[in-house]
Amino acid sequence: MVKRYLNLDMLLGKTRSSFLFGPRGVGKTMLSLEFVKSKCNTFMVDLFNYEVFTRYLTLPGLFRKEIEHKLESGALTVFVDEIQKIPALLDEIHSLIEQNKTRIQFLMTGSSARKLKRGGANLLAGRAWTLNLHPLTDRECKIDLKRALQFGTLPAIYLQDEVPERTLKAYVETYLKEEIMQEAILRRIDKFIRFLDVAGQMNGEPVNFTKIARDCGVSTKTAIDFFSILTDTLLAFRIEGWTHSIRKQLCQSPKFYFFDCGVLNAINGELKSELKEGSYRFGKLFETFVVQELIRLNDYTESGYHFYYWRTNTGLEVDIILSKNYSEPPIAIEIKSSNSPTERDMHALKSFKSENKKAILYCICLCPKPYRLGNITVYPWRQAMEKIFPS
Repeated sequence: MVKRYLNLDMLLGKTRSSFLFGPRGVGKTMLSLEFVKSKCNTFMVDLFNYEVFTRYLTLPGLFRKEIEHKLESGALTVFVDEIQKIPALLDEIHSLIEQNKTRIQFLMTGSSARKLKRGGANLLAGRAWTLNLHPLTDRECKIDLKRALQFGTLPAIYLQDEVPERTLKAYVETYLKEEIMQEAILRRIDKFIRFLDVAGQMNGEPVNFTKIARDCGVSTKTAIDFFSILTDTLLAFRIEGWTHSIRKQLCQSPKFYFFDCGVLNAINGELKSELKEGSYRFGKLFETFVVQELIRLNDYTESGYHFYYWRTNTGLEVDIILSKNYSEPPIAIEIKSSNSPTERDMHALKSFKSENKKAILYCICLCPKPYRLGNITVYPWRQAMEKIFPS
């Protein structure tokens, strides 16, 4: 069993309550069960179980009565799996936390807070932290890069699956094209399916919402809403264009990166396509993988970086810029799938530096050891993660 980077015991202790959000398949239930089994007095609610779901949906007050009875045995940890299925339970949870404070702790999992927010659900006003769980990172298990680029790092698929192509195909067909559509209460299923195809092709590229709307046969507002669904459910990450610049001609359209390379390949129908190192596809997947690792570690380590990209109207582009605030220098990162980038590959970083004098410049690539190109440090991808997010 892989030890996850998100340590619930250390974060939550005996009294802190929390929401644990993440896409299907990242291991939320398993991690939660590991946390709960170390507690003396527990109460578990699986809302995937139809009988349990129906009982609490029709009689939400029963949920409270059963927990109060269990509390008679001492301090209690309550695990509710897929809380978004019955948002009304959050009112009961709020009241139970208020009345029992240090005697009760809730851990509630879900695919996202979107359904809860949309329905005006009680999100407990700070009484529960919000934590996110992602697919596996290199710090949780030594990643086989080529396997990760082709099949992603969803735990069960990466670690155990002998036929990952079939499982990923089913993941997209059942989860992305059914559950996400239900989450969004969509009227036109075919429009969302077409949108997913287009969104997959646009992974890591600046998005023109009007053009995508035209390609999908929907309004621009609907296209924007579709992308919001992906980000709200943690299936994609939105990267904004860099705005702290004296240049007037910068691309400000956002980029979107899918949360897992295997899911992206399934959406694009490329699970069985040969992945050749040095190819354009390999380079784009490597860029996506590096961005995913940066976002996951930033989240887990609570480093507080905001993510941007920088692109001029002449085509110069810096892949990722990490920035905390105006007082700290940004980290500008160029991602190359080469094992020996040269000065000629660094025009964009140099141009960015000319406007942002204090910027720290990195190139993340497949080189075996770090080296310098003027004021740019070239790092192997593993060492770059350690440099930016020290263990």
